Amino acid sequence: MQGWDLIRAFLALHRAGTFEGAAKSLAVDHSTLRRRIQVLEQRMGVPLFARNDGKYLVLPSVRPLLESALRMEASSRLFFEGAGGSLAGTVRVTMIDVVASWLAPDLARFRQLHPEIKLDITTEHHFVDLERELVDVAIRMARPKRGNARMRRLGEIRYAVYGAPGYLARHEAAGEAGHDLLTLAVHFTHQDHEFLESELDWMLQYLPPGRAVCGTDSYLQLRRYCEAGMGLTLLPEILGDESACLVRLGVAPAATCDLWLMVHSDTGATHRVRQFVDFMAETFRIRLAQRPHLKLAGPAG
Repeated sequence: MQGWDLIRAFLALHRAGTFEGAAKSLAVDHSTLRRRIQVLEQRMGVPLFARNDGKYLVLPSVRPLLESALRMEASSRLFFEGAGGSLAGTVRVTMIDVVASWLAPDLARFRQLHPEIKLDITTEHHFVDLERELVDVAIRMARPKRGNARMRRLGEIRYAVYGAPGYLARHEAAGEAGHDLLTLAVHFTHQDHEFLESELDWMLQYLPPGRAVCGTDSYLQLRRYCEAGMGLTLLPEILGDESACLVRLGVAPAATCDLWLMVHSDTGATHRVRQFVDFMAETFRIRLAQRPHLKLAGPAG
């Protein structure tokens, strides 16, 4: 049995956490995957995994082996994809939904400039581990606290308070003291970032007095609920200002958040990934410098 097959089985079980999921990712049957793990453990002379809450986790004592396996996998990708010199291939990107939506015209422009590069974009409500989940680039509204990814600060995202005209009219007519508030509610399976913007207390300090009546894990849904008149919310300006159904309460930004670009420590050396990273850096430099016309309303009471 080839050593690389054993290492691929090791990495697949690490990522999936179950033999069923790992076998499926490698297109082999369950017994084959289990046999490869057993053979690898016999060759290494130590157990590699422990089961916890139904998931198989790499033992802390063999973490150095995991790091070596990840580096081998990344080197293998570089070899088969032209040792970094060719543009043809896939760039795997993860970013939050609001940023992915905002960047749609720019991503289309990148494809026109580089038709030989395929973009594989995921928008997930948790922070993807670049090394573990084979992602080349991540664009995030938080800086990681650990990991080997190279990173650069792209700029600053500004937040403001928004509401629908219909909601504001009803609230004023009712003469109520407090507002209905809509909040971001993101629950992470692991916390390797300081993403304060997902905390209820962080949002409430910038919103007018009131009560939280709805939470969602998507900024796009948060805007939609606000447009429907469910209440006031705090949105990134890049999302709130483009809505024709919302007015902005106040002139100054309510809050700010740094935007970071992370690059896989190994695959970031490929020519196509460098092209994408440089394009994104220039795009954000231009986009974040723009100041679109704002629809303003008076301060919320």
